[in-house]
Amino acid sequence: MRFLTIIIFILYLIPNYGQEANKAGTTAAQFLKIGVGAASLGMAGTSAGLVNDASSMYWNPAGLIGVNSISVIASYTDWFVDLKHQYFGIVLPINEDHKIGVGAMILTMGEMEITTEQQPKGTGDFFDASDVMVGLTYSARLVDFFTFGISVKYITQNIYNETASALAVDIGTNLITGYKGIKVGMALTNFGTTMTLAGRDLQKSYDPLPNNATNVGIASNLKTEAWELPLNFRVGIGWDFIGKGDVMIYDPIHSIKIGIDANHQNDGPENASIGIEYKWQNLIALRSGYYFNDDVRKLAGGFGLNWDVPQSFAVGVDYAFAELDRLGSVHSISLKVGF
Repeated sequence: MRFLTIIIFILYLIPNYGQEANKAGTTAAQFLKIGVGAASLGMAGTSAGLVNDASSMYWNPAGLIGVNSISVIASYTDWFVDLKHQYFGIVLPINEDHKIGVGAMILTMGEMEITTEQQPKGTGDFFDASDVMVGLTYSARLVDFFTFGISVKYITQNIYNETASALAVDIGTNLITGYKGIKVGMALTNFGTTMTLAGRDLQKSYDPLPNNATNVGIASNLKTEAWELPLNFRVGIGWDFIGKGDVMIYDPIHSIKIGIDANHQNDGPENASIGIEYKWQNLIALRSGYYFNDDVRKLAGGFGLNWDVPQSFAVGVDYAFAELDRLGSVHSISLKVGF
């Protein structure tokens, strides 16, 4: 009965696709929507109820409670049109019930030559752009079956001589049902202030009385429009179907995890994704996933390799790809080290 209730709850939250207008392009800091950690990306980002490593600082801060040792993650995605997306994070467990972590996300592009109406082939000067996020995460186990997490983030975007910045928080929870390996996760991400570009190129001299020869221009600034952050509410179910511990089917060698996530965002229609992971001896992992009601993303997949040196350290390398329709494929790789 409890299992049926959980399934009905998740299905209720999965979007009714036809009811929301597409609001693409109405928020700033779109780099915050590029996922991190090839393990999650290979499962189409189905992470709300599954993620329990350092990448949880991005997906659901409540998942950080699953990190039991000092852990480091480095993730790299070769995004389209020569954009480079990177994420770095470190987790420092305080004790079994309290964990903290620090993460940083960076999106960069190569230099581009400036063009004008008078010089459409280029002026000989160049500009670049970059986006940066730095965050601090805290996660706690409130009771045996419920965890909570919060992240505080500083976000900045830079293009040529202009900069915009904002503060935001992420809040997440995880519910461990105790029934056949089922977990339910929820996360509200990028709830924060608006972003407004400012910089020296917006500084102008304004003369309120141009016909007065003795009048002096006033130093002024052009005001740009404020843009909201890409707010997202994610809810998902994670199911440890086969494996050890609290699972549906016990197997000491093979394990299978299944994830289903639904997203409600303020700049586009709701979407959902489903993913599956198979592991052998906790050494080799194969992953696949699919995005529903997503204009760009469809199929995802990947694999991972893990090495565990007893009483020393553990290393994991993961790879993922995603099909972005007309934009082609993007590839991600991540390295995880635990001490």
